Amino acid sequence: MRPLIAAALLAAFAGCGGHGTATTAQPTPKPASKIRVQLTGQSHHPLVGKRWRYEVRVTNAAGKPVAANVHLQFLFGGVPVGQVGRHHVANGVWRETFGVPGNPPFPARARGQPLVLQAVVTALGETRKANWRIVVK
Repeated sequence: MRPLIAAALLAAFAGCGGHGTATTAQPTPKPASKIRVQLTGQSHHPLVGKRWRYEVRVTNAAGKPVAANVHLQFLFGGVPVGQVGRHHVANGVWRETFGVPGNPPFPARARGQPLVLQAVVTALGETRKANWRIVVK
């Protein structure tokens, strides 16, 4: 008998013929999150050289804005490729526009690239991530 087949049969029969009652492990429920993070962009297809805005909103479980630290970065294939910035928001909202003085627009080399704008938010002792997928046109 091939070793793999033998191992599979051994595993299948190992639990047979037991006595007593079977118990099933219950998954431990995750505690309710203290914060909610919402990241929205103007669209999923920003244009090279044009303005594009996005917003991060941080609220508690009751929906009230909370102070937070927000780290924004772009990911390509799940790997960070560009830091947008780190910000502290007292009112739970961070808004920004690319393509304005001091904040350049998307460059031509970004055209056609699948990117993710990611917000890593820390507030009330928790850290949460929110993603907004884009493809620059």
